[in-house]
Amino acid sequence: MSDSLVFGILAGLGLFLLLCGVMVHLKRWLRLLLMNGLFPGQPALATTWLGLSLCLLGAGGLVGMDRLPDSVSGLLGLILFPAMVAGVIGMFWYPMFLRPRWMRRDAELEAKGEDLFAKRFLQGQGQPSDGQQQ
Repeated sequence: MSDSLVFGILAGLGLFLLLCGVMVHLKRWLRLLLMNGLFPGQPALATTWLGLSLCLLGAGGLVGMDRLPDSVSGLLGLILFPAMVAGVIGMFWYPMFLRPRWMRRDAELEAKGEDLFAKRFLQGQGQPSDGQQQ
């Protein structure tokens, strides 16, 4: 298998993961939030950082790190490595300040007990319904 094929696949996978993460941040593809049940962190948001690192890794491999100037390859490494670390750590723990505003607001409502689940199901459980009145 050719090196350019491997790096092309890495770049394509990275671009897909980056797109998925950005769409979750923009509150578009919310079905990806189902991945959050697999790990204790926020994998749906961590795909942004993992996608960025894979995209840069694939692009660097396609271009060839030996053909790039030292400053560009150094900058590529300074972005790639922390993005990969942030993606792996984000699978297990994702800081609140990096989460999108809508997700922070939902977490605050859930902590207060004013989220949609609590309004629909939990707040009405203590009251008897019309058929059970004495």
